[in-house]
Amino acid sequence: MAGAEVSKSEVVGREEELAAVRGFLADIERLPAAVFVEGEAGIGKTTLWRAGTAAAEGLGYRVLSTRPAEAEGRISYAAFGV
Repeated sequence: MAGAEVSKSEVVGREEELAAVRGFLADIERLPAAVFVEGEAGIGKTTLWRAGTAAAEGLGYRVLSTRPAEAEGRISYAAFGV
């Protein structure tokens, strides 16, 4: 699973979360599936998300991601609206 490895220098202090992401990606029996990352501001959600998408791409997964536009940034889940 070399493509899914994330360098420890990229993400610090999130070994348990990274292991969960790697386990999720390795468990193709439960696909299709999704990952939801939540928590307080500043705890590293974006860093974990970036490491996870890089690991998925490294394994050959097609990664679809979305982020709100600046004007939608304060509206919860606006990026998921149609």
